[in-house]
Amino acid sequence: MPLVPLVASMALGQFDPYVRSHVDPQDPTTQCLYWTADRIVWSQESTGNPGTEGDAEFDAIRRAFKSWKDIFDDCGNLTLEEGPRVDERKVGYVRNGENHNVVLYRTVDCDSVVRKDDACWKAKDCENKYDCWDDEDGTIAVTLTTYNPRSGIIVDSDISFNAARWHFTAVEPGTPLCVEPNTSNCMSMDLQNAATHEVGHFIGLDHTRAPSSVMIASAFVGETTKRTIDEGSRGFVCSIYAKGRASQACLHPFITDDLGPKSGCDATGGASSLPVLVAWGLARVLRQRWRRGV
Repeated sequence: MPLVPLVASMALGQFDPYVRSHVDPQDPTTQCLYWTADRIVWSQESTGNPGTEGDAEFDAIRRAFKSWKDIFDDCGNLTLEEGPRVDERKVGYVRNGENHNVVLYRTVDCDSVVRKDDACWKAKDCENKYDCWDDEDGTIAVTLTTYNPRSGIIVDSDISFNAARWHFTAVEPGTPLCVEPNTSNCMSMDLQNAATHEVGHFIGLDHTRAPSSVMIASAFVGETTKRTIDEGSRGFVCSIYAKGRASQACLHPFITDDLGPKSGCDATGGASSLPVLVAWGLARVLRQRWRRGV
């Protein structure tokens, strides 16, 4: 059963309180992506991010997941549970093998360590082969989600952060912005802010242009507003994953054995203008980015 990576497109023009990710990111009439398991275990890769002071990155990711977990505990039908840290530097679904929903950081650009004629570029697997960042420089993070293409049911989801290009911090809101060369006790790209958005993709949300949504596709260095989940995104959990009910598909959730899971990427980007958050897509490749604003 072949795996085809997918990347979501930006939900431009959509101001709905929430927008669900779809098997075809360009076609909202196709099946939605969603979990059916009642317990999702996620793990942080044991290395963490060397560029974040101390072990603050582990707590920042934990707080991001907890903000969603609290909503699920209140009105949802699944549990988000942190598992032990893992020594896992590869993302994507391993068929007939052990899979972890892992959070990790790529600290090296693939352009600097991979030959231009390496077959991994065409296979779109340089990140796993060389443990490097192979998306565009401005992208902040990518969520790679594997799902059944007929049912939309998610079986695996991994989040990678672009620590090769971005300085991630985990400090209190209001901390002064970093000014080079000083990068201590200051704020740059807020990790919890970005991670809370990415966990939204992890559970099946696409971008919306609804004001104040955690899933809006833009942000800026020093922003912390996405640490707080908005009512529209909360409504997604309470209705699609309603407590006491089965998780809701968009179409009749038929499942076949002849078609295997596909993968989908969500990414978050940043560059010289407004950081644009990347959502689901195809490994052929559709990518949205979070670019830094002025």
